[in-house]
Amino acid sequence: MGLNWLFGGAGKPRAPVIVALLVLINALMLRVVDPGELSRLRGFAFDSFQRLKPRVPAEALPVRIIDIDEAALAEYGQWPWPRTLLAELVYKLTAKGVATIAFDVVFAEPDRLSIDAVVRDLPPDEQSEELRRIAASFPNNDQMFAEAMARSSVVTGFGFDLKGAAKPPRRFHGIAHNSGEKDAKLVPELMQQFIPSQPGAVNTIAVLEAAAKGNGSVTTEVESAIVRQVPMLFRLAGQRDEDLFAALSLEALRVAQGASTYLVRWSGAQGLEAFGERTGIVSIRVGDLNIDTDAQGRIALYDSGHIPARFISAKDVLKGTVAPEKLDGHVVFVGTSAVGLKDLRNTPLVNSIAGVEIHAQLAEQILSQVFLARPDYADGAEFLYLMAIGLVFVLLLPRLSAASMALVAVGFVGIGVVAPWIAFSQFRLLFDPIYPPVTLAAIYIAGSALSFMRAERDRREIRGAFNLYLSPDMVEKIAQDPKLLALGGEMREITVMFTDVRGFTAISEQFDPHGLTRFMNRFLTPMTDIIQAQQGTIDKYMGDAIMAFWNAPIPIERHAARACDAALAMHARLRELNEEWKAEADAAGHKHIPVNIGVGLNTGNASVGNFGSTQRLTYSCLGDDVNLSSRLEGLCKEYRVGAIIGEKTCAEVPDFATLELDLVMVKGKTQAARMFALLGDATMARTPAYQALVERQAEFLALYRSAAFAEALVKIDACAAAADAIGWRPGYFEMMRARIESLIAEPPPDWTGVYVAKEK
Repeated sequence: MGLNWLFGGAGKPRAPVIVALLVLINALMLRVVDPGELSRLRGFAFDSFQRLKPRVPAEALPVRIIDIDEAALAEYGQWPWPRTLLAELVYKLTAKGVATIAFDVVFAEPDRLSIDAVVRDLPPDEQSEELRRIAASFPNNDQMFAEAMARSSVVTGFGFDLKGAAKPPRRFHGIAHNSGEKDAKLVPELMQQFIPSQPGAVNTIAVLEAAAKGNGSVTTEVESAIVRQVPMLFRLAGQRDEDLFAALSLEALRVAQGASTYLVRWSGAQGLEAFGERTGIVSIRVGDLNIDTDAQGRIALYDSGHIPARFISAKDVLKGTVAPEKLDGHVVFVGTSAVGLKDLRNTPLVNSIAGVEIHAQLAEQILSQVFLARPDYADGAEFLYLMAIGLVFVLLLPRLSAASMALVAVGFVGIGVVAPWIAFSQFRLLFDPIYPPVTLAAIYIAGSALSFMRAERDRREIRGAFNLYLSPDMVEKIAQDPKLLALGGEMREITVMFTDVRGFTAISEQFDPHGLTRFMNRFLTPMTDIIQAQQGTIDKYMGDAIMAFWNAPIPIERHAARACDAALAMHARLRELNEEWKAEADAAGHKHIPVNIGVGLNTGNASVGNFGSTQRLTYSCLGDDVNLSSRLEGLCKEYRVGAIIGEKTCAEVPDFATLELDLVMVKGKTQAARMFALLGDATMARTPAYQALVERQAEFLALYRSAAFAEALVKIDACAAAADAIGWRPGYFEMMRARIESLIAEPPPDWTGVYVAKEK
């Protein structure tokens, strides 16, 4: 085979194969380099997995958040609170039997609200020896807070920051490693390699640190604006490599268990095989809990989203209104969800989640042993899969037809997406669902590029020939399948719209030919935009009238609802246009004639396809239900409403606000059609006023159809008042009043409750 196969035996290169091979080689090289953009792309893909299957925490997990929320701030004043109030909060929580209190707050400065601090901040001329002596007699707020902390199990917080000090936070724990004696000397080197160093720390003041039982980092995001992996261990620049500092969630669980040491387990040491390689941290153990991490000692956040049940307002704790069982034996994190305090983070599921909730979620994951993991072998497995399947693609390109190759491409791309999803949903393993499938798709597209280019050339010729005659959707469909140029059609359920401008003759008399053209363009353009925005197909323009339909040539879900949305939007846009035209007419000193339209909508089966002659085709629809739509539009004028829809359309849009108008025998039909006014969308349909209108209208129609004309006449006023309550003010009720009065004056001999329309 060799070069002869590649060049086709006559020196003619197989361009698709060469292009596909080049794409594969470049993709493999890029995967080896693995730039930050690819890592972020994987992150977004894993976020999507979590949105599809978020973590569902067990109800019995003993983790709660004491929230300094808006209600607490309103009750006890702005933040920061006096440390005496925080001391009271600690006492209250301790009395409830909490296991640990972890503050997602860095108390980096002494309390400025202490009496002695307030006196020191006074101008020198306002201070006196007596005032300083009195201030000194009051207990210091920080000392009172420290005393409360010393009587409980409190974990303080510190943060890492570029502007932080080099002084390390206080450590309350020891660090052990699973390295044998011969590997112990490698531990500092491993930590330098795998645990990133932080430039500086912002620490809690010493008096509070000394009173605590633990000290943890409140830092959750290090590399990304979205919190995906949270470090459990940190190093601080300028400190010994052995000095590791724990995350707040990890430290809270250590204190809750009464443990003293973290065991860091490295790959390639003491039974943890990694094919002779040291690939970083495998897990961290504290007490009875084992925490699976990535090589850098990070936990992948398996987001559950915001869960209100986690939160207890600090106000309720201070007021003593919290049931003991909600806190007894729980690990509690004290933080804030108040927007003004800016402790908000972005997670895979939620934008602007309280930072303290991330710590609580991590604690939940550790307690329930639910971890996401990207295995050490993931990069290698993805590379080998991409190389193997890519080569298969390159070999198959010249051997398979376009349709067969497309099926193969879809199959392997689908495997590349489905397999990572199964790994995530069933085993909580993270494999890239984006780069391998996208690369395979790129190989297929690149290898098929020449064929596509030839096909596109043919399509351009078709578009150029027919773009002036057919709707854009139909042009594209014919470009995809030129066989559609044959005469004929198919039966399909569609929703048809007819619109017409009321009193167009009087309106047109205001304009000269050029002015009328501009007016019609200003009217038809936004109406067309609205129809096409709702995926409708414009059939034709008939002067000031428009015919359109939905669900052909392309199937459209909820086509009746889309048609109703279009009708409502057209009336709303027309109100805006009338305001513009009135302002222009007033400025020019002309009389403004308001423009109104009638809209008829009906849903039913119709023959849809190319109709006409061999010289000229038009894509249109034919059938009784199409004709009924036109008749309904014509009845808008007689019934003095803006939009009338047929019975089938009304049944397809139960969440819209509709109102039955009448039973009508339209021209050319032998059966009566039930018709409805389209009043509004689902928002109006949910209002009590609309429901009241429907009830009154039903009572009115029942009387009217049973020939109780006098009683029906009385009901009209109630119906009109109910319609006015929802802002619907048609001339329908006046028209019905006049009709009923004529029926009373000349009672029909064979009344059936059906009105026979006299015009089309």
